[in-house]
Amino acid sequence: MIPFFRKIRKTLADDNKPIKYFRYAIGEIVLVVIGILIALQINNWNNELVNKRDEHDIIKNINLEFKQNKKTLGEAIKYHKTILANTKDMMSLIGQSEAVLKKYNVDSLISQSLDYIEYNPSKAVYTDLISSGKLNLISSDSLRLLLFEWSIRLDEKIEAYKTVDEISQTLLLPYLTKNASLKNIDSYSIVKWKEKSKLSTNYYKMFQDLEFENNMENQVWDITNYIMALESLEKATEKVIEKTKREL
Repeated sequence: MIPFFRKIRKTLADDNKPIKYFRYAIGEIVLVVIGILIALQINNWNNELVNKRDEHDIIKNINLEFKQNKKTLGEAIKYHKTILANTKDMMSLIGQSEAVLKKYNVDSLISQSLDYIEYNPSKAVYTDLISSGKLNLISSDSLRLLLFEWSIRLDEKIEAYKTVDEISQTLLLPYLTKNASLKNIDSYSIVKWKEKSKLSTNYYKMFQDLEFENNMENQVWDITNYIMALESLEKATEKVIEKTKREL
């Protein structure tokens, strides 16, 4: 096309027809501009297609990651509800007679009340999304808001766990160190001592102590609060799963 116009331009110039030459020159410029605009539009279309494919892959990966998180989160909630139930059972023994107390394995009950764990969801996709700046590829404002809500619930879960652990480390464990056998208690934990402590322990006296009841009540409260934080995170996770499912 361009060589063709150059030939015409040369002919017009040789024929000394400046007006026609000028018109053809303008026409050539217009065609060049149109060509550039078309090329830019095609490039934009290509970029949009790439972004759409990237967005689809991101949403798909979020959906898969959060589905797995929902499964492990449900297991964590169930696990800690068992711990809570066992801790409440032990609370019901406080103030009971020595004969009633002897019917129970106190070391095992105490061990279970301390057997809480920190739940950490998989967040590789989410972290990459934030660190890479690809969050803007998600066109759905509501999905971005749900991801933000999920991150808030995750922070709340982290704080709830810190509370459980801090209270146990600063109040309950120091009390048990003075009044119970940690070796006997740990025989029901990951340590699994085969031999019991050779030193005597008066659990009846401990179960008549108001300080012990208060320490265990703190444990019940903290574990309950932790479970509530996990359940809030579970609801936020389910919202993201449902939204990504609709977006795919």
